[in-house]
Amino acid sequence: MTPTNRKGLVMEDQNDNFILIPAKSGGGALVRRSQVAGGRANGADGAILYLASGPSVYTTASIPQLAEYLGASRAEMAR
Repeated sequence: MTPTNRKGLVMEDQNDNFILIPAKSGGGALVRRSQVAGGRANGADGAILYLASGPSVYTTASIPQLAEYLGASRAEMAR
């Protein structure tokens, strides 16, 4: 997508917005979609979301909830 200039701001990707992930420490973590590098379940307590910028977010959200927040679909194993 070609960047567009809107009131002095460069908007490279309309889908690279911020999402609020419920965090274990209370409140939440504001995360940019492009910074999400991966994640995994963390037992019954939720999940760990890995960010490209370095820190991890310990969240009370489940993997299916994180997929919904990110607009991702679930991968199925080939049989």
